[in-house]
Amino acid sequence: MDKKIHLIGSEGFIGKALQRKKVGNDIINWSHKNKDFYFDLFDEKSWVNLFLSNPKLIIILSWPGLPNYADSFHTEINLPLMINFIEKLISNGVDKIVFAGTCYEYGLLNGKLKEDIIVEPTTQYGIAKNCLRQEITKLCEKNNVAWSWLRIFYPYGPHQNKNALLPSLMRAIERKDSYFKISSGNLIRDFIHVDKVAEHLLLLVKNREIIGIFNSGSGKPQTILHKVELIKEKQNSTIEIITNFYNNRVHEPKEFWADMQKLNNVIKKIKNL
Repeated sequence: MDKKIHLIGSEGFIGKALQRKKVGNDIINWSHKNKDFYFDLFDEKSWVNLFLSNPKLIIILSWPGLPNYADSFHTEINLPLMINFIEKLISNGVDKIVFAGTCYEYGLLNGKLKEDIIVEPTTQYGIAKNCLRQEITKLCEKNNVAWSWLRIFYPYGPHQNKNALLPSLMRAIERKDSYFKISSGNLIRDFIHVDKVAEHLLLLVKNREIIGIFNSGSGKPQTILHKVELIKEKQNSTIEIITNFYNNRVHEPKEFWADMQKLNNVIKKIKNL
């Protein structure tokens, strides 16, 4: 079987992390920005070249419209398009599909979250992703296609959206701003470096027998304020952190982080083979 990994959505934040992990030509990068391997979820004609490549191993990161989590286009446009794409991909003979899920599938659940709990997504984005997972589970099982679903928590690192919390902080430090404003700061989150997320995705796609839902986080809860202060200390910055300036996001719980036991057990087992 062809061992090349076809990456859909290669020019995004996580896609670029996967590109940094590649060895030789083992990853083929499909994107609306790539002239040689052009793919646009909204343009079905662009799917043809991918299908002609007869992909056997595929990672799907593409999901237009982020970081707008609340808009109905996630459920009304992205979801049916993605289901249609997956159906055609399966009929084309794919062997293993790995999907980028999201911690937003858990909704407002608090605490240490395991993959097997009943999820309660509240955002249109989380609802759409959860519906997609339910649908592809049935499609893949019916057609004997191996699948993995990675629920990614709070990745950070190179090429992150410049308006996200940590890149915004870094710019403020580089500008030598006097202060940096955040929300309450006491929200507990699970931050994971994007390179580690890339490692998780590659592990799943390269091992057909690893099937199901997996969390991708550090498994180490910390407050937003603590994370900000760590970066401030690492950068030897004297910037003042002003808390309670912004309201907390209504679609996120006060505290949640990944239970990493399931994926860590898989990683341990593979290392011991």
